[in-house]
Amino acid sequence: MGERTDGMMRQEDRAAGRPGSSRRIEEELSTLRGEIGNLLGELDRRRRELFDLRLQVRRHPVAIPLAVLALGVILTGSVALRVRRKTRRRRTAHQARQLWRALGRMADHPERVGRGEPTPGEKILVAIGTTAATLLVKRALELAVPRPGKKVVAAPGT
Repeated sequence: MGERTDGMMRQEDRAAGRPGSSRRIEEELSTLRGEIGNLLGELDRRRRELFDLRLQVRRHPVAIPLAVLALGVILTGSVALRVRRKTRRRRTAHQARQLWRALGRMADHPERVGRGEPTPGEKILVAIGTTAATLLVKRALELAVPRPGKKVVAAPGT
């Protein structure tokens, strides 16, 4: 009467403290621990299989060589693209185009010609300097101006 068909106890059985309810709870906990242990064992087995390279090569005889081939094609293509861009940038026509674009930017925004954006190093140094100056001024003010509500204690012998 107090037990459901799935083996879990009813709330009223636990609350009433009926005889045998603690034993049923222990059995449920034991069953759950066993299931969790089985699941962890299965996860560990699958992890070992996943990182076993020989097993993966045996299981996937076509996919692994295709993946290696695709990686090789990507690397070769990226190197070829870099070489092509580098040789293209050395050509006089490309340099003339870049100069023309720079002159156009200079005509559009002459205020940006004299000074470029600060480098990341300069930005970091400015941030450090600002922080240090703020801390120094704050500390000096704390020492120079007493806080309201604090009593100033005179040194002994004064």
